Amino acid sequence: MKLDDIKKLAEMARLDMSEQEMSEMAHDFDGILEYVGHVQEAVKMSKVDDVKFSFTNIMREDVVTNDSGFYTDKIIAQFPDEANGYLKVKQIL
Repeated sequence: MKLDDIKKLAEMARLDMSEQEMSEMAHDFDGILEYVGHVQEAVKMSKVDDVKFSFTNIMREDVVTNDSGFYTDKIIAQFPDEANGYLKVKQIL
């Protein structure tokens, strides 16, 4: 990989790198890119069967499953202060 390419990558990633760090990185990139090339060749050589996916909706219908108001009295009983079935709070303003 060329030093100019490393400089462009460092600039896009907003990395502050010295010339020495960039030259060391170029050497590392060469090894990485060589490995990626080997992997690409291996994938080209292997025969992969087409995998077919089927997607189904796993969502349930949105229906109420509990009795309306079943827990209301229990919840209101735990309020520190209550007015007409609502939690009464202090005025903020």
